[in-house]
Amino acid sequence: MDSHDKIRELLGLAVAGALDAGEEQRVERHAASCAACAAELENWRLLAGGLRRLPTPQPGNLVVERARARAEMRLAEEIEYRGHRKVMIFLVAFAWVVTLASWPLFRIFTGGLLVWFDPRFNQTWLVFAGFTGLIWATGGLAAVLLGQRRQQERRIA
Repeated sequence: MDSHDKIRELLGLAVAGALDAGEEQRVERHAASCAACAAELENWRLLAGGLRRLPTPQPGNLVVERARARAEMRLAEEIEYRGHRKVMIFLVAFAWVVTLASWPLFRIFTGGLLVWFDPRFNQTWLVFAGFTGLIWATGGLAAVLLGQRRQQERRIA
């Protein structure tokens, strides 16, 4: 492909203003010396001028209203999501605090402080860990079910 063909490919881009200053000057210099490219460049300019004079289509009121309503709905969902995330972080931190604080109470109610030195200590710890895991799993399942129900309610409304 010679330089004439390369310049010819750039004519439309030059009229659109999509070329850098160096390439645009190169196209202008070539068009000044080449009648065929000058004519095609003029045709491109006429076409671009005609396109600029066309009215810009405006969306109808219904389309604008629907887009605004969707944007508001998504914004509300994002705000709700952020709030839920903060609540979940708080609940996880609270669950850990309750878990750690309840361990000494659990130990006292299951045999007093002397049991700490008992070989059955590991068994008691496993019971406590299993109970805590069950409670956490139940809470997580409840959160998932509530979230799914909320999404179904939102789809219906």
